[in-house]
Amino acid sequence: MSRNTTLRVVSLTQSSGVELNAYLVLDEKSARIDQKLKTLSEYVQQYPSGWKKRLELANLLYAMGRIEQAVEEYRQVIDRQQPLIGVRLQLGKLLQLMGRKVEAVGVYESALANARNEATRQHISGSIALCRNDTQAAILAFESAASLEADNAAHWLALGQVQMGRGDAVAALRSFDTVLSLSPDDVVALIDSYDASQAVGNVRQAQRRLSKALEVAPGDFRALKRLADTRCRMRLVSGEEGKQTKQIISSVLQQAPDAADARELLAYYHLFREECANGIGVLERFTEEHPNHPRGWYSYGRCLFHTGEYQKAAEAMLKAYRLYPQDCEIYRALCEILPLTSPPVPLDPPQPPLKKGGARAGKVF
Repeated sequence: MSRNTTLRVVSLTQSSGVELNAYLVLDEKSARIDQKLKTLSEYVQQYPSGWKKRLELANLLYAMGRIEQAVEEYRQVIDRQQPLIGVRLQLGKLLQLMGRKVEAVGVYESALANARNEATRQHISGSIALCRNDTQAAILAFESAASLEADNAAHWLALGQVQMGRGDAVAALRSFDTVLSLSPDDVVALIDSYDASQAVGNVRQAQRRLSKALEVAPGDFRALKRLADTRCRMRLVSGEEGKQTKQIISSVLQQAPDAADARELLAYYHLFREECANGIGVLERFTEEHPNHPRGWYSYGRCLFHTGEYQKAAEAMLKAYRLYPQDCEIYRALCEILPLTSPPVPLDPPQPPLKKGGARAGKVF
């Protein structure tokens, strides 16, 4: 991601009813977006058999976060212009984010049938493997793509994200370092590299990566969230420093008021100020507003756990698990919390957690 791109946080509701937040990588925000939407909509109604303007419309809907409508328009574009591999990959990724993995595989396979470049074929194969929850096959495919096109940052980024998802932060950091050697201002790689650096204990490098991300994209949601989180953990929550921390959190909330990550940040701000009731209340209200959001229940459970309410924490985490049993982070939290309950809260017959990974078009949280 360069200086001319940005991130948008959107809410996605999967076919199961589960609500998730996703980060979409977009081109730089354009002016007069409502007028463009009106003009393009009128054009495709007047000339329904064309595909170029319809593709513009699909991309605009994507940029606005209107994912369901964008998916339908991308389908229409493919029906009218068969060989468009890039459009198929975009559609496949959106379907994947929405949990419609069978459909996503079908779209990816159609792209694979039209791809002639072997590195592209391997990258698509990696995406298909992710849809089928085969993390190892995905890693092998992305490694192959990266070896064939070592100067293509997209292959390395996809590889690093899958490696990070499976808990191999050392390997992920190497992949993200390669992305940054090719594109030093890539904000997505900078943030992912920050997370990987933190995971391996390289705090100084992590802070350098975060500082660079804020320099390149000072309003980036994920960068601001990590900055505010760092300030909270440094106990910069009182006086003038506390006001600055609260301002950063307010900016994060303004960008994504319905994102569980943003509410979690506000909750922990209160916790670090020893305002436990206020912190728990923030996430309790979020779960009431979004009862099918697993990340909300996860954050609520962690917050209860950190305040010593183990029984309630386990109940909240079980709700997160039942909504999204394939999430390895939720599964690990359950394993940490359940033994502390008395009597132990029963766990449903376990389903092996899936390793999370993402590609450049977006990432689910």
